[in-house]
Amino acid sequence: MRIGLLSTSFPRSEADAAGHFVLGFAQALVSQGHQVEVLAPEPHEPDYQTPPRFLGIDVRWLSYLPRRSQQRTFYGAGVLDNVRASPWTSVGLAPFSLALAAETRARMPHWDAVVSHWALPSALVAGALHGARPHLAVLHSADVFLLERLPTSRMRWLLATQIAKGAGSLLFSSRDLRRRFLALLAPLPRADVAPRAHVCPMGIEPSLPASESRIDLRARLGVTRFTLLSLGRLIELKGIEHAIEAVAQVPEVELVIAGYGPHLSDLRAAARQRGVPVRFVGAQHGADKTAWLHAADAFVLPSIVLKSGRTEGMPVTLLEAMEHGLPVIASDVGGVSDVVRNGENGYLVQPGQAGEIAAALRTLLADETMRGQLARGAKETAAMYHWQALAPRFEQLLLGTD
Repeated sequence: MRIGLLSTSFPRSEADAAGHFVLGFAQALVSQGHQVEVLAPEPHEPDYQTPPRFLGIDVRWLSYLPRRSQQRTFYGAGVLDNVRASPWTSVGLAPFSLALAAETRARMPHWDAVVSHWALPSALVAGALHGARPHLAVLHSADVFLLERLPTSRMRWLLATQIAKGAGSLLFSSRDLRRRFLALLAPLPRADVAPRAHVCPMGIEPSLPASESRIDLRARLGVTRFTLLSLGRLIELKGIEHAIEAVAQVPEVELVIAGYGPHLSDLRAAARQRGVPVRFVGAQHGADKTAWLHAADAFVLPSIVLKSGRTEGMPVTLLEAMEHGLPVIASDVGGVSDVVRNGENGYLVQPGQAGEIAAALRTLLADETMRGQLARGAKETAAMYHWQALAPRFEQLLLGTD
């Protein structure tokens, strides 16, 4: 089949982390024998004028503002944080929606089925234009958060109903997101949608063997102590300051923060103020990211719930760390508890509680046997979410054969 995939984010190169799980989703469908055509916003950077080439995937960048340099609504820290940091970036939302609708209408006759990532606007556009073709809508944490923030219950109900009505199946990355979306619907529509609303985190690639021994790798990276790794965008939601505070209580541990974002300077200041060993290594991709995952001793995801109610869905970085056999210490927010089982493959802590992170670190430092058990449990869990294992499930949901 020829499948159209609508998204507000897609990797601009092989090393780009933006929308990388959308690429993985597309490649999973390709592995089932399908061809995929992606429609995504054109990046503003001149380096990305030509869409990347991936086997079985055609990418079409959609221009949406008069000058390319103005197209800063997407990518970067993500739409919500881009707009929060620079409200003027919101001017691209409506033009992109119109551009996406026009291109979808033009390409639809060439497609046999449609997948949409992010409900606003992708699922709305696909739902309005897919006709009799199957449509699988994949909803992420930002989608549900935005729907919940609409000013009236009627607006929330109308928009959520329209999204659900336009899709044959809906896929959420966590049980929490599914529950919250269904709660937006009136009782009768909710009963109709619930059987079509499914849960599955986005997948990961199997880890590759390290090209050098762990001893040599740690020596090359300058790792000498028990190393706690944080991986992801440096935004308020990630709560990384609580990991810094936790490491201040456990001086045997060094924290490595791999990522980039608007909170970088604040986190540097927090580390200086507490005088703790924190290394900021910037955004890591490909082999560099793999190296840190192999070199670290544990992984931390100290995400929080913002005052607005925004929180995590099911972070792919958590599964990547588990795939590499890292014991994880993760806040019990969003869909994290869908995969982290306390004491079996990691530790769940309450969000914003640095003391609980520190206590988990002390346990890991003191009990090598427990570290090994958690590492094995983490790898066993992660194996269930390899793209290859998930591909048949995605195909079934798309075709309505689940």
